[in-house]
Amino acid sequence: MNITLPLTLVLLIVSWLIVRHLRLRWWAVTALVLLGFYLATSSVAPLIDSTTHDGVQVINNSTTK
Repeated sequence: MNITLPLTLVLLIVSWLIVRHLRLRWWAVTALVLLGFYLATSSVAPLIDSTTHDGVQVINNSTTK
């Protein structure tokens, strides 16, 4: 049985769990979000995108039989 979830939903759930259980402050979370937006417009964005895509492909290939 396969379950399809959007990556955004998975990241949202993981982020909520991290904030909830690791007791991160909201200002730290805001700073990390702003860093993510900054990285998305920087020259390393294609590297981050391709690395994320390759990582998802590896996970998908390792779980598919």
